[in-house]
Amino acid sequence: MADWHDSANRALSLLQSDSSDAGTRTTRILNHVLDEQNLDSYISKDFYNVQQTAGGLPDTLPMQQFVDAITGHVRDDLGTSSFDFTLSDDDFRTALMSIDSNIVRHMEFLNGVVHQIAPGQVHQALWQLILDSRNDDSSIYSCYRDFLVDA
Repeated sequence: MADWHDSANRALSLLQSDSSDAGTRTTRILNHVLDEQNLDSYISKDFYNVQQTAGGLPDTLPMQQFVDAITGHVRDDLGTSSFDFTLSDDDFRTALMSIDSNIVRHMEFLNGVVHQIAPGQVHQALWQLILDSRNDDSSIYSCYRDFLVDA
């Protein structure tokens, strides 16, 4: 398994010349998680079930348990085999950019559904969690303050 510190540092070196929006956000994320006092959690897992919750959660599943089930951690991600040092720079970069892509995918989806007629309570709660987290300097979502600024 890769050491997440080493992966983050390799990633920063690979992104030095990347001025794209995704590259800039990913660089912010990496610098954010390298400060271990910051949180690294984000809604990342099981996009299908995030989509399918418009009707609510089963009575036996509390909201916090659902959030815990769909939450990933950047440091854990950076420690997986997807970030093994034997990977080529291109493969490593592809894995790296998937973190931002996943966060953006969830944010765009939730932003879209909560602005439709009669959005589901779960979607509203997840979107509010993201909006509130953008204002928390210790949250990964603070790296997305300038993304969907009209949210």
